[in-house]
Amino acid sequence: MSEILIADDDRRYSDSMKKVFEHEGYRVTCAHDVDSALEAMRTRSFGLIFCDYRMPGKTGLDLLEELKRVHSDIPVVMISACADAATENRALELGALDLMKKPVRRRDLIDRAAVVLGGSYVESSHL
Repeated sequence: MSEILIADDDRRYSDSMKKVFEHEGYRVTCAHDVDSALEAMRTRSFGLIFCDYRMPGKTGLDLLEELKRVHSDIPVVMISACADAATENRALELGALDLMKKPVRRRDLIDRAAVVLGGSYVESSHL
């Protein structure tokens, strides 16, 4: 199965997402800021990135801009508790597949990954 990169500075949230995806059989790497996510992408191949909007230093939009600059075709789903319509529009302009609002239901995460990477859903609950 494909590997997923989770870029989120909230370690509890990213660890929870990691468990959800590992339960589904995905390999998962977590990064806690944009620079760490970019470094992980230099050494690994990811099939999907879930990226928080607000992180220390750079935002998820900065990550999307960098991916666009290097012509990366890795699908990105932005996740945020605080994004407004302008942020959502900018994320979509930069190539994000979607902007999901926190809290994101487990089923919605799994469904999104399944659409992009293939797979199936097991059970429904919140993170």
